[in-house]
Amino acid sequence: MPSFTYTPIIAEAHTPPYKIHKYFARRPHNVFNQLVENFTSPGEVILDPFCGGGVTIYEAVIQKRRVIGCDLNPLSIFIVRNMIKKSEEISDLKDCFRELRSYLESLTKDYMFFELDKQRYDLSWAEMALTIKCPKCGRPSTLTNDLKIKNGKYHCLNKYCELNKEGEIDIALCERTEPQYIFLVSAANKKRIIKLYKEDDRIRFKAHMIFLKKEIIANNINIPRDLIPMDWDRQFEDGLAKKGILYFQDFFTKRNLMILLLLKNKINSFKNKLGTEKYELVRIMFSNILKDCNIMSFTNAGWQSGSPTTWSKHAYWIPNQFCEVSIIPAFDKSVARVLASINYNNSIDYTPVKTTSIDDLLNNKANVLLYNAPVGHTDIPENSVDAIITDPPYGSNVQYLELSHFWYPWNQDLYDRYPIFEIEAVANRKKGFNGAKSQYDYEDNLHEVFKNAYRVLKPMRYLSLTFNNKDICSWLALLFSILKAGFTYDNMYFQDGVKNYRQTAHTKAKGSPYGDFIYTFKKVANNPVKVYENEEDFIHDIDNIFLQKIDCNNKNRNEVILQMFVDAIPLIDAFAKTYLRANGTHHLYTHFNKKYLAKLYDSENEDE
Repeated sequence: MPSFTYTPIIAEAHTPPYKIHKYFARRPHNVFNQLVENFTSPGEVILDPFCGGGVTIYEAVIQKRRVIGCDLNPLSIFIVRNMIKKSEEISDLKDCFRELRSYLESLTKDYMFFELDKQRYDLSWAEMALTIKCPKCGRPSTLTNDLKIKNGKYHCLNKYCELNKEGEIDIALCERTEPQYIFLVSAANKKRIIKLYKEDDRIRFKAHMIFLKKEIIANNINIPRDLIPMDWDRQFEDGLAKKGILYFQDFFTKRNLMILLLLKNKINSFKNKLGTEKYELVRIMFSNILKDCNIMSFTNAGWQSGSPTTWSKHAYWIPNQFCEVSIIPAFDKSVARVLASINYNNSIDYTPVKTTSIDDLLNNKANVLLYNAPVGHTDIPENSVDAIITDPPYGSNVQYLELSHFWYPWNQDLYDRYPIFEIEAVANRKKGFNGAKSQYDYEDNLHEVFKNAYRVLKPMRYLSLTFNNKDICSWLALLFSILKAGFTYDNMYFQDGVKNYRQTAHTKAKGSPYGDFIYTFKKVANNPVKVYENEEDFIHDIDNIFLQKIDCNNKNRNEVILQMFVDAIPLIDAFAKTYLRANGTHHLYTHFNKKYLAKLYDSENEDE
């Protein structure tokens, strides 16, 4: 029987510290706050072996717990150590922000505007489009939304071309040319003014580029070219090279790239004046600007009131029509987020005391210890942790290190080490390329973490985690890795996500399970319900649970899946602790493939 009984709560939107910088797949803070309260008392030690966006770390610290965070991702550690910061005196930080804004104005004010009907408007963003050479007329044609027929198929822009009105261009077969400006937008005071990009704008843009190049030379700045590895999962998923995205710097327009390089150079001049703690707050402000000012920005009338949206997918997705967002509005927004985080933290009664010593933390001389490494690569002693609360990587849903590497060329001087991709617990959708990871790799890498997490956890204490995935292989990999490590299943329930965050391409997809299943495990020995000597018996037992005839719709889907896993977990536990411990490996993911739960998530009885 479970040791605790829980009920789901209403998931709340992120508070200011979580908005200080983008991170992938953050969970609702109040859900983790509840987990911290349920499983620990003030002063106890919590471990998050996949600390990611810092939810466990932050909620533990504000509830007067001591907390250890581990993550392979250097971006994670950089974000977490800044989102927990407090500072009673920030006048020098504000002075720095004002000086940086003045510098940005000097770089842009004479160029980032347009004139319409004898009025001058500040440029909020420019709509741009990728461009191809038409295979019929040979002239450049922009891939604008008004020329789009369907995904990958467009009409030609040239009105004299026969593909202008009839027929279609398959852009996958076309030569790429330079992106083009389409129209300009001013959105000050919520009043939107739009102007087609014309000759006077082209002249102003050319003058701006000449000015910026002179500034780059005067400041001895080299424009970097950091190559995006060709053997990445994201190359195969997102087709970056096919779209001409060869370097990380290609995620920015040439104009924005030079402005950002100049801004970073200016920020570096404040390093000695501000000191490490506040200098890092300025750098995290800059780092978050990069999220808003790259070419993964696009507009959609149904999202964010038609303002630019960036990264609506867990992908390097380059829309064919995209936005060049002006730097100053993005700068103002990012500064506001940093100041809001500090002010919010100042209003809460807690004191973050960071350390690099496990002895300091265990002896109550500090309350935050962050490792840019997996648990097995740390010096955390055996039986020293009171609870493990985490949100593990979701199989093939998010390639955390590859996506976070977008920031690496800009932030590497702030990171402790280069990320170790080989031991990241993820799987790749595409197969057959160098370094491709399967669900078996995902399971093995997870198991290595949970094996060491089990070692450092005190007996009779709990591991609690959130998880959801439409692919049963990912569920099984997670459960195998935990149960084989020695944990015993305790409890499980479904927790809805934040309602007003259901706006990304991922969460809007048909059958998307919006929210998380929350699992609880205990460090205690148990006797498996049966002994498995072969894989066929396990497949037979699990099929009897998941392939039964069911009536499933959007309203009861999560309840149905929950009950199925509650019924299946004793069998999964038995297989992990008998067959897997004896044989080490299995071959189940051919049978339990990504289509196995399709009938649950893609039911024809959808209640829309």
